[in-house]
Amino acid sequence: MKISSRTKKILKILLENDDYIVVENIADQVKVSSRTILRELPKVQKWLNKHNYKLDKKKGTGIRLDCSKEEKANIKNLLNIENVENYYSPEERKVIILSELLKSQQPTKLFNFTMLTNVSEATISHDLDEIEDWVKAYKLKLVRKPGLGVFIEGKETDIRRASINLLYENLNLQELFNLMQNKFSEDSTETTRESLSRSRLLNLISLDTIHILDRFIQEIEENLEYKMADDSYIALMVHLAIALKRIKKGEKISIKPKILDELKKNKEYVIASGLVKSIANAFSVEIPEAEIGYVTMHLKGSKGRGGIYSDQVSMTEDYRLVFLTRKIIEKAELELGIYLEDDEQLLVGLVRHLEPTIHRIKLDLDIRNPLLDEIKENYTDLFAVSKKCSQILAEEENIEVPESEAAYIAMHLGSAVERKRKPVTKYRAAVACTSGIGASRLLASRLSSEFDNLEIVGLISTIDFDNQKLEDMNVDLIISTVDIQDSNFPVIVVNPLLNNKHQKQIKEFILSHKAKKKHKTNKISLKEKLEIINNYNQRILEVLNNFEIYNNYKHENINNLISFASEKLADHNSDIKEIENDLKRREELGSTILEHKNIMLLHCKSTSVQELKFIIIRPKNEFELVNKDNKINKINIVVVMAVPMHRSEQGREVLSEISRLLIESKDFIKSINSGDKNEIYFELAEYFDQFLQEKSTMEYHKEEN
Repeated sequence: MKISSRTKKILKILLENDDYIVVENIADQVKVSSRTILRELPKVQKWLNKHNYKLDKKKGTGIRLDCSKEEKANIKNLLNIENVENYYSPEERKVIILSELLKSQQPTKLFNFTMLTNVSEATISHDLDEIEDWVKAYKLKLVRKPGLGVFIEGKETDIRRASINLLYENLNLQELFNLMQNKFSEDSTETTRESLSRSRLLNLISLDTIHILDRFIQEIEENLEYKMADDSYIALMVHLAIALKRIKKGEKISIKPKILDELKKNKEYVIASGLVKSIANAFSVEIPEAEIGYVTMHLKGSKGRGGIYSDQVSMTEDYRLVFLTRKIIEKAELELGIYLEDDEQLLVGLVRHLEPTIHRIKLDLDIRNPLLDEIKENYTDLFAVSKKCSQILAEEENIEVPESEAAYIAMHLGSAVERKRKPVTKYRAAVACTSGIGASRLLASRLSSEFDNLEIVGLISTIDFDNQKLEDMNVDLIISTVDIQDSNFPVIVVNPLLNNKHQKQIKEFILSHKAKKKHKTNKISLKEKLEIINNYNQRILEVLNNFEIYNNYKHENINNLISFASEKLADHNSDIKEIENDLKRREELGSTILEHKNIMLLHCKSTSVQELKFIIIRPKNEFELVNKDNKINKINIVVVMAVPMHRSEQGREVLSEISRLLIESKDFIKSINSGDKNEIYFELAEYFDQFLQEKSTMEYHKEEN
């Protein structure tokens, strides 16, 4: 019985580990995807059964060889004399054939494939039968013409989507990341056949263009309000690399004019235009306008990177997402039986995650989660709860939510559950991930939960890794899901789900290393605390002093409404036009509507506003407003808020508190519906009094060297 070189590698890894090992860890060592390892495991089991040995699988922990040291030594001897299969596996042949067919739509004779894979035409014909089902999933057609050859036929968008997914199915995120970092190299243990299989797959993209594309994408990030998450960054890179190669072959993509017109209204379209122009000039190619549309989709669907604890949510800007997230958290509380409403980190994390996720689903962009299989297997109950939570997202946004997204929600909920335990911390660790913020948060919370002497001081990106920043953070070590070759600090590579072996590695580090001297954290002085509280006082006074209500407003259209609001917000006539433009720019991004309360929230930041402004407009008659999804909303209250362009953090919090009341307080809504200015003012003052008391009793700290 001959075995494949990959089966042999997996067995050798199992021999080297006494403890359980997760599939993703094996995949990292073999340098293939987790799915490939899962497909290979039945062959491993079959070989072991033949020699009367067992593969021990433990749910939530991993796999290991169920045998003694003596038996392991015997297995090792058997492997040394085992003949390695001299032919490609069916899966490897499938990758080679698909790579060739997708690279060019010209007919290819079966003889060419027999020469590449060293099998008969009958075998290739059988492979093509299976490939036919694969391409159908992408609305493509496999055409076989005797005497002419075989080729793939279909729309350019579908061919690109199939090419991208073929890459993701066979190259894990680490390998794609290495391509971008110019660190990709063939493993020395890889056979010639495996090397050829991989090289054919990489023919779908032009490796010599990766470095140039990487530079251009880094440049556009400066124009975004956030850093793209690593997986979104890589997705855009893969899209551009494949698109560029296809354009050079004369293939052009199309997009519906209506969709393109909608995309042009977004600020991301301007950024995408600049990126596409730079690429066109660098590679001397003409890139059609449709490509700008697809790049815009990627930018709108990207996830921003940020610190674990420093992210903020504006109840004004993110009302719709906050409302949706609170419903998801309420559902999770009922299902899990755990109080989560007070977990600000969970709220912020889900809001930040859901915004690009909704964009990606509505733009028909794939959502990939490399940990999906492991989460389904190891966190069955949590995943079941997350699927119920994702149904809320599906109903509210009228979209179909894939399991990969439910798994991301499970990561956030898992983090919140883990945070219920608050350990004492001593060692300072930074967490590095390439799977997105959800995976980072889950890993960070697991670490804090499992180790009383670990303090997670922040998330770092493996794309723009900076030793100096880590030096400033005074870290003792980096705990990463991928290897970081250029680090000046100790790096422990772990699985995001943190298995027993990785916990042992971290414990060994803590035992063998001395923690650095910590920065002193002192309470701020009374004077500094009073200055902060006074800032809150001043901002609250601005809101109360500027508050007005306008009853019986005669509504005609949204432009007239904005003009009316601008007049009431402006202190001088010369400011009206600028405020009007700022309100319109914000409204173009999408109306903020409290659907169940029939309230429209009109808001903006403006250089023509010097103080916080809060006014209420009550139309004489209810009017209808159509949102971007063509859903009709009835409006009987318009809440208008404006903040100076460079207002302090305290000012933002004060206005966010008003938005929170609009969401959560029935009494505040009741007072607004009354139309009585004094009643609204009284309710607002009561809430602000409580808000200020909470801020006054808080402990404020500062960090010193």
